[in-house]
Amino acid sequence: MKKITEAPHFVFWILIPITILIGLMGPNKTFYVNIQDIYYVIGLIHVTLIISIIFAVLGFGYWVVIKLNGMLVNKLTLIHSIITIIGFLIIILIPFFLLNIVPEGSSYDFVTLLKFQTIAFWIFSLVVFIQLLYLFNIIIALITKSK
Repeated sequence: MKKITEAPHFVFWILIPITILIGLMGPNKTFYVNIQDIYYVIGLIHVTLIISIIFAVLGFGYWVVIKLNGMLVNKLTLIHSIITIIGFLIIILIPFFLLNIVPEGSSYDFVTLLKFQTIAFWIFSLVVFIQLLYLFNIIIALITKSK
């Protein structure tokens, strides 16, 4: 836990290749996002690449604050890091869970797909909401510099 609060940028940067490997080695699954009458189909590799970019940006933000001698709030850094990492990894691992529930080659049961979409939506919403803690932490750190 101390490593997360002292150098959170390393944690996010280490997760980038792990996330990309999960996308490359994972099943060839897609996410279906329904917005009104349009279905957006996104491959798992694209989701992992987007999450890797987000991890890079978050790590860069923490790195800049540390290089400018900003004092991060340890509790906010810990809460933000843990919820962001666990939330994104759960979203990435949802297709692995679907493999066990729905056999390969068969069509998805609508109720099962709806349950996983609902879970993914709420987890993603929580992760997006937690990013406000990140912004708040960065602003506080830039205002209160360490001596």
